[in-house]
Amino acid sequence: MLGRRLLTALTGIPIIVVGVWLGGEVLLVLVAALIVFGLWEFYTLADLAGYAPSRAVGVVAGVALAVLAYLGDRRGVLAVLAAVVLYVLSTQLSPNRGRALANAAGTILGVLYVGYFATHLLLLRQLRQGMAFTFLVFGTVWATDAAAYFVGRRLGRRKLLPQVSPNKTVEGATAGVVCGVLGALAVGLGFGIPPGVAAVAGALCSTAAVAGDLWESALKREARVKDSGTILPGHGGFLDRFDGVLFAAVVGYYVFATWTGAL
Repeated sequence: MLGRRLLTALTGIPIIVVGVWLGGEVLLVLVAALIVFGLWEFYTLADLAGYAPSRAVGVVAGVALAVLAYLGDRRGVLAVLAAVVLYVLSTQLSPNRGRALANAAGTILGVLYVGYFATHLLLLRQLRQGMAFTFLVFGTVWATDAAAYFVGRRLGRRKLLPQVSPNKTVEGATAGVVCGVLGALAVGLGFGIPPGVAAVAGALCSTAAVAGDLWESALKREARVKDSGTILPGHGGFLDRFDGVLFAAVVGYYVFATWTGAL
């Protein structure tokens, strides 16, 4: 299990590093792939939980959000979100559709959680010093995940939220946040980001990563599955690997956009 986990990481991390380094269309393709696979897994979890989301509509909308965010068309992003809500609510009017509230909410939540959150990776990369900021977010999340996993397995005693994820511990989460800050400081040092800014961003992004991990665990618990998918050996699915990144990308974007005056 650990060997497959490390092999997948050694394969995937260079792809992400190259994508962030090059930015542009390369990063757009990677983010779009994350959205497609992530949404597919999200809607599969919703199906297993007994809901009936509009899978195709959600996937198309998610990719459209990424393209529009990359082009800097913020009005287009709002238009897509409005169109998705109107379309999904309208399709629930059929007398043959059951659980209209849950089905519509599930479809829209998927677009927001996976599609809209993932577009913040593109927005982050487009900021002044965007490459450095994006590497800091990924470095923070990777350090958080690794520390939480290994410390939690070795030293974890107190359960963090057993009703959501019985294997996550207070010790693992604490180590994750501490190492996330250290990872952010290391990346910040390499790219010339002031230590205070890097530390604050690291603390917020690592905390967001822990929250994102717990949120995805809640989804899997309702669907009664261990992993969101099987496409990434040793890790499960795309959501299993990028749950923390989705949350941290949003937090990181607003931290750095505020600091650089881009908002």
